[in-house]
This record gives sequence, C-alpha cells and structure tokens, in this order.
Amino acid sequence: MTPITRPRLAAHHEDDTESTATPGAGFSGLIWLTWRQHRWTLLGTLVLAAVLVGWMTYLSTELTDLYHQCHDMRCPEQSPQSDRLAGTSSLVRTYSYLSRLVQYMPMLIGVFIGVPVLSREHEQRTLLLAWSQDVSPARWLWTKLSLLGLFVAAVTAAVAVTSDHLEHALANVSIGSMFQHETFLNTGMLPLAISICWFAVGVALGAAIRRTLPAVFGVIAGFIGLMLFVQLRYPTLMKPLSAWRQIGAPDDGLLDDNAMVVKGGLITNYGINYEGDELTGVYDASHRQLTSTELTRLCPPTDAPPDLSCFADNHLQQFLQYQPGSRIPDFHLIIGAGYLGLAAVALAAVWLIVRRTNLSAG
Repeated sequence: MTPITRPRLAAHHEDDTESTATPGAGFSGLIWLTWRQHRWTLLGTLVLAAVLVGWMTYLSTELTDLYHQCHDMRCPEQSPQSDRLAGTSSLVRTYSYLSRLVQYMPMLIGVFIGVPVLSREHEQRTLLLAWSQDVSPARWLWTKLSLLGLFVAAVTAAVAVTSDHLEHALANVSIGSMFQHETFLNTGMLPLAISICWFAVGVALGAAIRRTLPAVFGVIAGFIGLMLFVQLRYPTLMKPLSAWRQIGAPDDGLLDDNAMVVKGGLITNYGINYEGDELTGVYDASHRQLTSTELTRLCPPTDAPPDLSCFADNHLQQFLQYQPGSRIPDFHLIIGAGYLGLAAVALAAVWLIVRRTNLSAG
C-alpha cells in the first residue's frame, strides 16, 4: 500500500470530518462511524424486514388455519376454503408478492448496503481522512464489514426462517413441489446465504468501480444473471434418478409431493403433438418411442378432460428423470455453499483492492 501521510485533522473542513472522524479511537469509534454513515439504510432495512416477517407470519397462520379446517388435508375444489385460497383477493396472490420480495431481497441488500461501503468514500474523496486515523485501513475495512455483515445475517436469518415456514404452510393446502425454483430459493437458509453473497459482491463492485451508480447496475445485472443461471442448472446439480412409468396407470408412488421432474412428467392429451410425424415422448411396451402419426392411429385425440384409458390399455409408457424430495437438503447445501464461496471470493477481492488503493488519489 502506498505510504500514508497523516494530515492534521484541523486542516479539514468541518463537513468532511463529520462523516469520517470518530469520537474515539478503537472499536467503539468504528461502531459509531458505521452507525453514523449507514444509520438510515439500516433503520429502513430493519423496518421493511419487520413488516415482511410480520406479514409472512400472518399469512402462514391463515394458511395453517385453512389446513386444519380441511382436516389436515388439501382443501377440495369448490370448497369455501379453496375459494379463499385462490379467489379474487386470494391468499395465494398475497403469497406471490411476498415470495418475490424475499427472492429480490439479496439484490436490494447488495445495492443499498453493500455498494456504498467503499464507493461513497471514493466519490466523496474521504478515504484519505478515514484511513489516516489511529485505525489502519485493514482494521477499518474488516470492522465495518463485520458489523454490517452481522446486521445483514441477523435480518435475513429472521426472514429466511419465516419464509421457510410460509412455504411449508402453502404446500400443505395447495398443489406444488418444494423443489420448484421459486419455492426452493425461499426455503432453508438460502435467503441468508444469498443475501450475504450479494452484500459482499456489492462491496467488491463498489471498491472496484469506485462509483455508486455503475456498481449498482453491476449488482442488478449480476444478480439477475446468476439467478437465471441457477434456475437453469440447479435441477442437474446431482444426477437425476430415472424410471419407466406406465401412462394412465394408478399412482405408483414413484414421485413424492416435493419431487422435481427434470425430464418427462405426466403425459396428457394437452401435452401431445398429434400433428406431423414428430416424436411425442410416448413409448410402447418395448420402450420404442412413438411418433405423432403412430400415436394418433393408436389413441386418437379426445376432448378435455383428457382420457388416458387408451394409453393404459396399450401399455404406453414415458421415460422419467426426476429428483426426489429427499434431496432438497442436499441441494440447499450445494447452492448455499456456492453462494458463500462467491462471497468469500468477493471479500478477498475487496481486501486486495484496499491494499493497493492509492490514497493520494482519494
């Protein structure tokens, strides 16, 4: 690091020292500095998180109450409970809004808490003053990151626990797998791991770019890009199980409620292309894939609702690749470790950038 010349504090304007100087040296002074610089962001985050947790807790209670009203089973269609679940002012609609907020919470943390840590110091050109006190630049950096990181971890842990409870409450009363991408990212402690990751990435981008607005756009683009990549790739992080399944036969229990179908799935007349001579994904008893022409000749299309009796009578099958619900904890561990690994890389980059920062340039 470039040698630091310690200036006399009195030579600086009062406005500059207000944002960087501490009332005392050491750890207590850095706590005061961190609070002074980030207090409004921290208070706003705390209020929004409290509202989100309270709203999700209320919704979980409502969904659990419906589950008990339906005798601890999924509510039948056309029942009052089902109408309340999916009506005009439905609980499911409210859930979808809250679910989106939880999914995009890490991006907001990266933008509003992570990016300004160093980008604001560069833009206001206060690094020279901030790092020429009795605290070294490394200690200044790691203390601020620890304080803000602990705050992020505490807030997002509370959101993660409440979100996981809400997802399980909804799964009890509606059809859907806990392995679905939108649901999966909101369960376990993934919201915590992802939030820590994007907090660290936000700090790193702010340190590297040294401008708040470009760094914010970098966080947004990186978050959306990585989220889409995970959505595309996570079904095959572990090799899927495979099985042949007869179409139209009684449920064989192969797929549990939370299983994720990677390839194949339930074949109905809605999902079959009866035109042309393309392959359909339907196989005969010898596991030979049928074309649309062959399937049309064997089982002509029917009106809705689809009738699968012809498929069962002709012993038609489908090839299924799936992830059982029992693998959800393993997938949580893999994806959570990946995000935390990215956070570690980002923090290492921040440390290297700070070490090489030329303070004479501000």
